[in-house]
Amino acid sequence: MQDFDRYTKQVNIVIDYIDANIDKKLDVQTLARLTSLSSYHFHRIFSSMMGESLAKYVMRRRLELAAIDLGCDPLKPIMNIAFEVGFNSVNVFCRNFRRHFGVTAEDYRRKIRQEYSKNRQLEHKINPSQRTYSHYFCQRKILKIGDKSMNCNFEIKHLEATHVVYCRHYGAYTNMQQAFEKLMKWAYPRGLVASPDFKMAAIYHDNPHVTEEEKLISDACLIVKEPIKTNGEISAYTLQSGKYAVGRFEISWDEFQTAWQCMYMLVEKHGCQCCGLPFEVYQNNSEEHPEKKWIIDICIPVVAK
Repeated sequence: MQDFDRYTKQVNIVIDYIDANIDKKLDVQTLARLTSLSSYHFHRIFSSMMGESLAKYVMRRRLELAAIDLGCDPLKPIMNIAFEVGFNSVNVFCRNFRRHFGVTAEDYRRKIRQEYSKNRQLEHKINPSQRTYSHYFCQRKILKIGDKSMNCNFEIKHLEATHVVYCRHYGAYTNMQQAFEKLMKWAYPRGLVASPDFKMAAIYHDNPHVTEEEKLISDACLIVKEPIKTNGEISAYTLQSGKYAVGRFEISWDEFQTAWQCMYMLVEKHGCQCCGLPFEVYQNNSEEHPEKKWIIDICIPVVAK
């Protein structure tokens, strides 16, 4: 059990490093140095725990991030996207992209944009000439996706760095409960749950429309005031400060996916795109809400296109 906990922590450290340095050299020697294991031993542990080799994981992660970028920015040259996710050759990128997704990068972008235009039904109309951060500061939005209407307090603002401790979950985002339970079991005896500033969050590493469900990675998190020492399955990192699109929703459990769709539509409408790990912060206990609803802030790191 101790070995499993230790290996879990080491694999988490490497996954977090890959996310933060996707454009850099990410070979097994470089990544093994982050742990106390030899390259050979680390490669075996990583492959066993992740169900794929380190090289395959890095390649898949790069291609999936490229696919997300292709859908978000229709004007960015494919060459730029390839370099930003760590490819040194556009030809190598294009060949691997087609092998992984079954279509060329250009065809993938065209298909995603067509589907987005077809499915987008955002009631609040925005004049393109008014796409400035100040114009969208703390506005109430009414949004509609399909037959669902939602209210959202939306703003684009600067957030300070956010320190979290987390328990990592692999698989469908809707099945994170066990990870939250493990995190709470660790946090209770350390007095972290009794804090008046106690807040839970979920951080998402993948796009479920791009990554296969069983390979999705998400983190059940507890927000803390400053970095703290962790152990076993529990790890920690800091979300960097920066510009975020923040939307507050009051929703039932079956409306979470719709709320996220609304947020990405608003980000697109504001002339921005995601540039990091999105997360949601839970502002209440749904069991204490008169209608058993969640009050959540969806936070998406953004840059202007």
